[in-house]
Amino acid sequence: MEALRQFALRYLIADAVPLSVRERRISALAGCLGILLMQGILAVLPAGGNVSYLLAPLGASTVILFALPHSPLAQPWSLAGGLLLSALVGYMAGLWVQPAWLAIGVALGVAIWLTALLRCIHPPGGAMAVVFAIAAQQHTVSLLTALLNVVAGLIAVLAINNLMPGRRYPQCVPARPTTVRPPRRSIRHEDLQYALEKLDTYLDVSEDDLVSIYDLATAHAHRRHERRTCGEVMSSPALAVTFATELNEAWALMQEHHLHGLPVVDPARRVIGVLTLENYLRHVAPDNGQSIGENIRRLLRPTPTAYSDKPEVVGQIMSQRFITASLTAPLGDMLALLSSQDHPAIVPVVDEDRRLAGVLTQTDLLAAVYHRQAASAARH
Repeated sequence: MEALRQFALRYLIADAVPLSVRERRISALAGCLGILLMQGILAVLPAGGNVSYLLAPLGASTVILFALPHSPLAQPWSLAGGLLLSALVGYMAGLWVQPAWLAIGVALGVAIWLTALLRCIHPPGGAMAVVFAIAAQQHTVSLLTALLNVVAGLIAVLAINNLMPGRRYPQCVPARPTTVRPPRRSIRHEDLQYALEKLDTYLDVSEDDLVSIYDLATAHAHRRHERRTCGEVMSSPALAVTFATELNEAWALMQEHHLHGLPVVDPARRVIGVLTLENYLRHVAPDNGQSIGENIRRLLRPTPTAYSDKPEVVGQIMSQRFITASLTAPLGDMLALLSSQDHPAIVPVVDEDRRLAGVLTQTDLLAAVYHRQAASAARH
């Protein structure tokens, strides 16, 4: 019996994480409402009673659209292109290829090849190709039926999925950043493209989900293996500036010590802000034909008069929204944070009285990871 169980687990049962109870409920409710809405739309479309009826492939599409809304197979182009192109291919095969069994085979093969080429694979498209290959020989269905079914499906999935809590449809590719700052995510689009080309197979998961899976798994692995705390690896004592520190003084301090950021503290050494190079750069955009270098020098040059039309002290440009870590915070949590796309330049580490105890930077974390790997290698 155990051998049969192991055989089933290895060869028959997919190694997939089951949906949570909440997600199962949402998917079931969305599927029910979605198919009802599709039927309602088809019932009122002015196309005649013998045309606007629900085709069986759309029932299969409903499972993908409402149970797997993040899947590339569920996106609008996959739904519309996958069903319409397959219907067209099946209809043409039914008219031109005899006998029927050969028409079905040709329709299915060509539909898979064409939708893969045009990046609109949608599994129910196979059923659509078969349905239209058979129906074309019997003259019992019109391509208008497929079009109306697709329209009904698109309206339903856009309406229902965006009404469900926690869902966003469609899963559009995020816009590429227009700033000169390079993205800091762990892997980039070209990395994924390279990996997928090497695998030479189709993965039913979006690019964003792939990156999220990788980042979450990496963070979990760090937390599982890394037992140290932030207080053990932070840089201490930490350099800091105050609200009233002049900009040129803080700039010189960062340049002298090769720092990307400094914590800003009050007289009791409590952290009230963070100063980074980006805070300076926000105030040195070129204007009046001047270069960025000239604007930086102008920003750093103290104004000799009582009135100034530019920031003069750190408190005027510092970031007041920032992240801190406690001395006892697990280092693995910070590894996940500082490896994210929009990680902070520094993370102030504070004691239980919220006073500055040290800072964490990417350099500190890289050194901690290196020492742990070196120690692990030495043990083995």
